[in-house]
Amino acid sequence: MDPLSLLRDYTVRNEVESIQQVGNEIEFGEDYKFPCNMETAYRSKQGSLYTLEALVFFVKNTHLKHTLYMQQARSLKLQIITFTDRKPLLDYLEGKVSTTDAIELLAPAVGALPSSRDERERLARLNQDDETGEFHGLNDVGSGPAKRLWSTVDDWEADLDGKYLDSSRLIDLIRERERPIRDRETILLCPNKSFQGILAMLSKRDEEKKKTEEQQRKEQEKSSEPSMPPPNPSNRFAKVEEKRFWRDHLGTDAEELGIDPTQSYIEDAAKQKEAAPSKPRPADLRRPYNHTPQRFVSSSPSSSISKAKPEGVPIILVPNALQTLLNTYNAKEFLEDGIYVAPDVKAKINGKKPEVIHIQRKMGRPVPVKYEVRDKATSLFSKDWERVVAVFVLGKEWQFKDWPFKDHVDILNKILGVYLRFEDDSMESVKVVKQWNVKIISLSKHKRHQDRTAVLEFWDKVDAFIRARKLNIVF
Repeated sequence: MDPLSLLRDYTVRNEVESIQQVGNEIEFGEDYKFPCNMETAYRSKQGSLYTLEALVFFVKNTHLKHTLYMQQARSLKLQIITFTDRKPLLDYLEGKVSTTDAIELLAPAVGALPSSRDERERLARLNQDDETGEFHGLNDVGSGPAKRLWSTVDDWEADLDGKYLDSSRLIDLIRERERPIRDRETILLCPNKSFQGILAMLSKRDEEKKKTEEQQRKEQEKSSEPSMPPPNPSNRFAKVEEKRFWRDHLGTDAEELGIDPTQSYIEDAAKQKEAAPSKPRPADLRRPYNHTPQRFVSSSPSSSISKAKPEGVPIILVPNALQTLLNTYNAKEFLEDGIYVAPDVKAKINGKKPEVIHIQRKMGRPVPVKYEVRDKATSLFSKDWERVVAVFVLGKEWQFKDWPFKDHVDILNKILGVYLRFEDDSMESVKVVKQWNVKIISLSKHKRHQDRTAVLEFWDKVDAFIRARKLNIVF
């Protein structure tokens, strides 16, 4: 009998109090008993199997707060059920779910035999003649498999410690009558099947992804290269590269054209532009650029000024609330490493919630890119709004109160809106959001290995949004 299934059966029937620890054994009423330190089939998310005594102590103290439970378990030197395993384990033991990924199929449990006469009667029924159907009682066990089993039981009763049957002998007896249970590894064995097609598809996908990332990197490097050296009023031609630039594009040095390298006309040009009314450009300046000294000299100094990039890093806004899937408590682990941790768990660890956090975007970037995550939009200045690229929405219009926009429609046309939800939640929760211009990203409640896929989807949408609107920002 599997001790985990037996514990679940007792928990569902509210008979946990009949489970008692006697010495180094845990007795389930008068039917079964197991060693205290016996490992069960339930595996922790940290990788280890929970022992039977740890699960029994946990199920008897579910009414305690987790911190108080940890203190008592630690004082008894018991294995502690982690906070992340607490709810799924309790749901399984109480019968709310029939199974869970944390359970591993193991060999039949050994070290426990029935102690009641009813169970011994049931085992005796194994001794039934296959041909005649004649049944032999306890006193006449015959010569079939049941006789071999009861012979082993007699050996067990006559054992020195009088407790446990040799595991290898018992497993051999069981395998004579039963077909071995398939586990996660053997079920993947498919005769006459080949996975070469799947491997080829995955390899091709990886190659396409690498080509796309390489192309994006080259485009980013190309867009980051200035078309002209940045002006420096003190000494614009101090570097050899700058002199070489003018020589390659003009055919001569700037000094020979009468350009004073120590002067800057940016401020004068800006003042002239404010004072003078706008005039149409001469026809000759609207022609394609000609690499001749005369044409370059005749152009206005202000024509070479490009639109300046906003100062600072891109900004992502998250809700300023605790009852949300994402806030400044857990945004760093989620957006940087693709690991989702509930905000209430992070709140117990970190304490006070920060208003601003800085993250390093590493997904899809050969060099990490800095981002800011904020939860108070009212603290932003007008120039800061130029750097806001995304906002995680709650689906409530009061989230956008006091924002410098007309309404939520205007906001979501200028800023990427993202709604984060659990994939098991009802669609009624996103009924309002589906009418907005937002991107819906779903998370799994229990499969944490899928978090990275959701984060990659978010960054892809951010990149597409910035490129579509041609925002002059490093992302």
